[in-house]
Amino acid sequence: MRSTFNILFYINRNKLKADGTTAILCRITIDGSKVVMSTGENTSPDDWSVKRQETNDKQQNQRLHSFREKIEQGYNTLLLQFGAVSAELLKNHLQGVGSNPTTLLALSREKLSIVQSTKASGTYQSCRSYHRQLESFVESKGVADIPLTTLTMEFFDDYRIHFKRKGYALSSTKQNLFWLSRLMYRAVSQQTIRYNPFEDAKYERVERKIRCLSKTDIACLLAMPLQNEQAEFVRRLFLFSVFTGQAFADVSKLRYCDIETNNTGIRYIRQYRKKTDVESITPLHPIAEQILSLYPLKDRKEDSPIFATSMSRIQIGMHLKTIGLACGIRQSLSFHVDRHSFGALTLEAGIPIESIAKMMGHASIASTQIYAQITDNKISKDMDRLIEKCGNESK
Repeated sequence: MRSTFNILFYINRNKLKADGTTAILCRITIDGSKVVMSTGENTSPDDWSVKRQETNDKQQNQRLHSFREKIEQGYNTLLLQFGAVSAELLKNHLQGVGSNPTTLLALSREKLSIVQSTKASGTYQSCRSYHRQLESFVESKGVADIPLTTLTMEFFDDYRIHFKRKGYALSSTKQNLFWLSRLMYRAVSQQTIRYNPFEDAKYERVERKIRCLSKTDIACLLAMPLQNEQAEFVRRLFLFSVFTGQAFADVSKLRYCDIETNNTGIRYIRQYRKKTDVESITPLHPIAEQILSLYPLKDRKEDSPIFATSMSRIQIGMHLKTIGLACGIRQSLSFHVDRHSFGALTLEAGIPIESIAKMMGHASIASTQIYAQITDNKISKDMDRLIEKCGNESK
């Protein structure tokens, strides 16, 4: 029986580049299994027709048509060769991976290029670091690359010891080992190797310490407007994130059209997270509303970013450090801290964990449950203090 085979060109309007364009992507579906490829083309969202799956540019449409023909030809070729075609197999064939990478670093480079085209820049930077560490380790063995079929558990253990000797934190070591293991699973899916040689590897447990601000810290930030214009902008941006749970990548691209109003008149943010592409829906806290009122729409367009700034991420980080010192906050301020603070505060306020997961745009509720641990620890410490106080009073 012939497989179901479908090709769809589409764009993600929520992932715009600096020039206002977005990538034209291609989704291939075979028997319900889907893969996504970049066509190498970019377009303005206003020029894209969802119905026709094309732009207003005739030459660009011709290239998309050629791209579709290439996919169809590839499908037919593989169908004749193997009798059945999977979406992943077709994608590998189209990307010139008809010969899949058979060496470790080649596979790592391939995986890195996929991350670059499909994930947020922060995720790509982390993965690039994992690739460089692996590259450095392979070079230290005096070889240019290592065949996948020769990898054993001994290589995995050597890699772990390599990080231990260099004094890396346990969490960093674990992330690099995860990258190595993910490469093996990819090689298995590409049928380059039969099984993951590191499948039974044991990872040392890393205790996750979520850093978040206390209500006193937040009160200090609210009570201290700054004279420096840039520092004051960063303070507002940080507080807005504290009361909305938005990551820096999301708050920096927040547009006026992302603010909606429901039937009861409550305003909220509806946005797809840049990191996970999961939709988040967050009611606007009065303090967040107050900050928004300082940046009215006026003559700006609906799809304009609300918190537009020429400052770099490094400059914003330096201002955050200064703000923290000025407010006497021991905790080092970052946009991870404000997001964690939102999660802990909303859970402490009695909001169901499922609702918090939706507000924070978590792909899995397991990511949200870490805040329950924070709240449990806080309650435990509060109870210990109460018991100690009662004991002192009874003496």
